[in-house]
Amino acid sequence: MDQQPPAGRARDGAPGPQFSLGPWREVADGVLVAVAEPEGVNLGLVLGRTGALLVDTGSSPEQGAALRASVADVTALPLVGVVVTHAHSDHAFGLAAFADVATLGHETLPAALASRASAEAAQALGLDPAALVPPSREIAVAVAVDLGDRRVEVAHLGPGHTDGDLVVVVPDADLLFVGDLVESAPTPETAAPWWGPDSVPHAWGATLDGVIGLMTAGTRAVPGHGDLVDREFVFGTRGRVAAVSGELTHLVESGVGEADALARGSWPYPAEHVAGAVAPGYAALAGRGVKGTRPTLPLA
Repeated sequence: MDQQPPAGRARDGAPGPQFSLGPWREVADGVLVAVAEPEGVNLGLVLGRTGALLVDTGSSPEQGAALRASVADVTALPLVGVVVTHAHSDHAFGLAAFADVATLGHETLPAALASRASAEAAQALGLDPAALVPPSREIAVAVAVDLGDRRVEVAHLGPGHTDGDLVVVVPDADLLFVGDLVESAPTPETAAPWWGPDSVPHAWGATLDGVIGLMTAGTRAVPGHGDLVDREFVFGTRGRVAAVSGELTHLVESGVGEADALARGSWPYPAEHVAGAVAPGYAALAGRGVKGTRPTLPLA
């Protein structure tokens, strides 16, 4: 059953983004996925004998409320937990609809939701920044959620897309929710993840090593956006993500300034996806003392 919360309104009163929630579909035994617009984000629902766990909350408190109603439509199980994979609007801005449920997020999530960047993102969606609420429980490394006959593990394997990415593991279903550490939209052949000012470009590859270590040949991962993927796809993403880090290092060592990096670099993904990696990538290298070691052309 599709849920249609009211559309947001821009600050000038013009119509804002159209929020909607697609139907739940079962992707493994007792594990369901629904797609929420306007960002095409995958939301997860894990069912056990005594309770249900929700993964991500949609783009607004109203969409979160519609999401909660849709959960009640597909199961009579109580919602015993909600996990937010990271702080971005399409994953975390619906938290306010779950104030009476145990909500879980990385320990960096409260500060991220209180940041100027989140306030600006909320305003762009026609939302009051005061409606953004933190999770009730913060995770530093890992926690397990008991659903009766099913144990779900939530872990921070390291930073990458943001500094607070969480992975949700459903061992008995051989399935992971990996948030925006991996994306397969619009198609697996044309997919590309996104870097932003809060990304951690030089750590992302190592974090995906941790994800790959949790997967076998039969494991499937639910990305933040797009169709389910296998270990081989995640491995390919890991190689290209590491290549972005390597290219940033090469540019710095070659004496290419930050302002010229995007144009001068050789990137494995479209430039608009990688653009956000330049500033945090350069800043991290400067913090390590990495600097130009060889001249660039022209020499005279």
